[in-house]
Amino acid sequence: MVYTPRFPVKAAFPLVLALLPAAPPSAFAAGGAGAETTAQPASRLEMGMTLYAGGITMGQMTLDASLRGSDYHAVSTLETSGVINAFWQSQIQATSSGKVSGKNLAPALYDSFYTGQAGKKQEVSLTYESGAAPKLFADPVYATTGFEVKPDDIKNTLDPLSAITFLFSGVAGAPCTATAPVFDGRRRYNVELTKVRDVDIKMDNGLYAGKGVQCVARYKQIAGFRPRVLKNNESFPVINAWFVTFPSSIAGRDYTVPVRIWAETKYGVLAILATSLKVDGQTPKGVR
Repeated sequence: MVYTPRFPVKAAFPLVLALLPAAPPSAFAAGGAGAETTAQPASRLEMGMTLYAGGITMGQMTLDASLRGSDYHAVSTLETSGVINAFWQSQIQATSSGKVSGKNLAPALYDSFYTGQAGKKQEVSLTYESGAAPKLFADPVYATTGFEVKPDDIKNTLDPLSAITFLFSGVAGAPCTATAPVFDGRRRYNVELTKVRDVDIKMDNGLYAGKGVQCVARYKQIAGFRPRVLKNNESFPVINAWFVTFPSSIAGRDYTVPVRIWAETKYGVLAILATSLKVDGQTPKGVR
């Protein structure tokens, strides 16, 4: 007898992806290579995460982000696995680079490379110039008409991977005090983080035990979505996260990293768990 899980994996997968800060289904990735100031020491965050839905493993994500002086560069991969591959097998490779500007990031170039079932491929790139809306390149070209985003609404926004880097890097300050304004080439949305309380964390997978902060992340669609989606904005599941601050060897650089992200939905609990974590090539205190 072939076991068929009750959990509606295909329907739930977009919600799992939405648990990734600033990375809903339409936007995985980012990219480009920017110039680095090699005379200055670099700080680096490396982490791996596993995605689950209803206890079923759905994929893995990696993030490798470095900050050197006023420059940042990030590389990310996401690959589905397990039963989800029967419905939506995907691999995404992405890079993003730009400048650190005060308590914010200013992207320069974003690239994502998607490979799906039956060899389907998609490349998306956003190029940024100071004060202007980013320029979109997509191969193959995809339609951006019907639910357009106004040019003024996408100025001073972040690409999805820069948004993840912004929220994880500690650039904005204390954990869960920032809002990431995101444009992914089609859609405009915010990821808003709010602190709930201080917590003592002991992860089930044993990766981390120690102090942290529990936060709420709200995914707010703004433009580029169907009217029905915008109308249901408030019904989007509440996303919870445990954030931990890990200091870098570079003075003044503290990373604020989510070690567990989860949401309770009608499909069951959707979660993302950190499975590996290094700061400046070293395992931080409290991490196994």
